Amino acid sequence: MVAAVVLLPAGLAGCSDHLPEPAEPPAAPVFRLEPDCPTPPPGRRSVSAAQLNQLGESLDLRYWQAADIGASARLHDGRLVWLFGDTVRKKGVVPGIVGNSMLVSSGRCVAQLVDDAHGPVVPDADRDTVRWPMSVAVARHGDHDVIAVLCSRTRRGSGGTMDFTFLGTTAAVFRVEDGGVPQVEKVFDLTPDSTDPDQVNWGAAAVVHGGWIYVFGTRLTGQQGVFGRELYVARTPVANPADRSGWEFRSAGGWQKDHRRAVAVLPAAGGVSQTLSVDVLDGTYVAVSKRDGDLGDFVYTWTAPQPWGPWTPRKALSAPAGFDTGDLQYAPLAHPEVPLTSGKLLVTISRNTTDGKRLLEDPELGRPKFAEIAP
Repeated sequence: MVAAVVLLPAGLAGCSDHLPEPAEPPAAPVFRLEPDCPTPPPGRRSVSAAQLNQLGESLDLRYWQAADIGASARLHDGRLVWLFGDTVRKKGVVPGIVGNSMLVSSGRCVAQLVDDAHGPVVPDADRDTVRWPMSVAVARHGDHDVIAVLCSRTRRGSGGTMDFTFLGTTAAVFRVEDGGVPQVEKVFDLTPDSTDPDQVNWGAAAVVHGGWIYVFGTRLTGQQGVFGRELYVARTPVANPADRSGWEFRSAGGWQKDHRRAVAVLPAAGGVSQTLSVDVLDGTYVAVSKRDGDLGDFVYTWTAPQPWGPWTPRKALSAPAGFDTGDLQYAPLAHPEVPLTSGKLLVTISRNTTDGKRLLEDPELGRPKFAEIAP
């Protein structure tokens, strides 16, 4: 997912006739990392999912006790950045839950990104609207990295765990020097607010390959008994993604300029979750998601020779949705930047519980679980 960065909004502007102008945050916070982890040595040491789960269970960070999603990317200096959605803090911390967070890891050392206000790293849109990370990308700009976080702008309801409304996509851009601390540069909306339940959720995944940035979107169809989402794809040249005229959307006849003619490259029946991962492994596109959306009970991989398919599904791992038990498993994501001793593909599966009190008493219930699958 390297290089799908700050220039995305200019291209995605074609998805709406009423896209707001990018806006700087009113007052950019100054972040720090706690603790101060060393830069990792050269080379990438292979690990196992079991080792990573042990590390995850041992974490005792003041501002990160549990969180979901965990989209990741590798920085130029070898460190890993991890972006999370709703994040539970230690008892006594105010606020006790925030809409998103970032961890930066170097080997077994894991640091939390915080500022003096102790709020989310990507600010809430308003009192009732949070920005939940969907995907993250890193690009090298001169002597520093740029981290782009694509977020679902989501309005919370008052009806419990599943009461929320997707409004649109927001991008947050961070700058980080080698060995330094990520600092937010700008936060802006890629698409305007809309409560249309069947809009395309652009930014659900992104990947760079062959001189193109491919940006994926997912869409609920509203078909009775169908809980998966359609998958869409757009592309723009890596060399100049800011040129809006260069953006193309995959239609029935191939690539073309009109986003309204985009067609699904994967149907909703047997389709993907709202958020997924897409990577290129040995020249093959590999998508990882629950099949039939997050209500599905199995993690699948889909492989394709091209970003528009044809996609071939394969069952990879059991991960019961848990709505019958209250122990939820959802939003699997791949992390190919972390090599495994087994040679398999590392994934995380988000976990949560329908009992909020139980989560606060035992935050480990809400920590992602690492697993290994065949790519």
